[in-house]
Amino acid sequence: MWQEHVEKAVEIVYTEGIMDQALDAFGLSREGLKLLGDFENYVYEATKDGKAYILRLTHSSHRSPEEVESELDWVNHLIDNGVEVQAPLPSLDERYVVPVQAEDDTVFSVSLFEKAEGHHPRYSDPDEWNSRLFREWGRKTGEIHRATQTYVRPEHLPSRPHWDEDELKDHARDYINEGEEWMLDRLNALFDHLHSLPRDSSSYGLLHTDIHPGNFFVDGAKLRVFDFDDCSYNWYVHDLAIPLYYSVAWGLPESYEGSRDRFAADFFRAFWDGYYQEFKLDPVWLKEIPYLLKLRDLTLYMVINKKVSPEELAKNERLTRTQTEARDRIYRDVPIASLDDEQLIGG
Repeated sequence: MWQEHVEKAVEIVYTEGIMDQALDAFGLSREGLKLLGDFENYVYEATKDGKAYILRLTHSSHRSPEEVESELDWVNHLIDNGVEVQAPLPSLDERYVVPVQAEDDTVFSVSLFEKAEGHHPRYSDPDEWNSRLFREWGRKTGEIHRATQTYVRPEHLPSRPHWDEDELKDHARDYINEGEEWMLDRLNALFDHLHSLPRDSSSYGLLHTDIHPGNFFVDGAKLRVFDFDDCSYNWYVHDLAIPLYYSVAWGLPESYEGSRDRFAADFFRAFWDGYYQEFKLDPVWLKEIPYLLKLRDLTLYMVINKKVSPEELAKNERLTRTQTEARDRIYRDVPIASLDDEQLIGG
């Protein structure tokens, strides 16, 4: 993936003093501090007593301190219900979220997490990027869906957003190139379809929403999910569509000779097998995957325009190709890969 950055206005108020307060709150030092990412949050690896942790600073333009607390409350619920994910850790004064005020009265929410063991899956290694991994990926997703069904949000915390409460979607016109306004018709048609779907407890709930290979490590037979910052309310099938999308986009093995459809079928059979062991989603929902794959293309296209300047985009061949391919699929109104869901699950 490309390198994405926080907004310029946030960079201006992000001072050394804020970092000092963040480190002090959790008893950390600058020694060994390493920046891992600066998209919607500043994310660092930090060490304490020889052990590595993940330190995250979230600006209030992205999430309020209360919204971050809501995320971590849900993560702790998953852990309490037997789901092995990376746990948030309390500060020295026993807070999971420590607000640090900036010069302009905005706030950075500081939180600390266990660092996952392992590494990102290697697409080029058939001993790692295979049906065993895909099955475990599905099983972990099903575990999260099973546990989230019993989650009750504390009244003092705000709700996490629903899938359609998103700045990118609210201001879609701002992120579509001149001459490509026809994309709005595609986007509106998808929204109309998705808004027609039921939202009952067996099909809709609070989800991670972004369990792609950049958000988990593999450690032997284990798969360790992290980065719950985008958790929101969505249909469970969304968490099946996103792994499928990024697997065929990033990890198509050479042995498939460019056939995304063939790889998608093999990937999804294994993923569904693991998923269904943990959570019995009605297979009728698999018919919604093509719509969600199309929505991801539109979202990705707009994110690139929002986060990457035209000058930077022109210099990045891979990113330009990603956006061009997405634009072509949007124009043709086709998903990144096609699945025969009845054949896949024997329906």
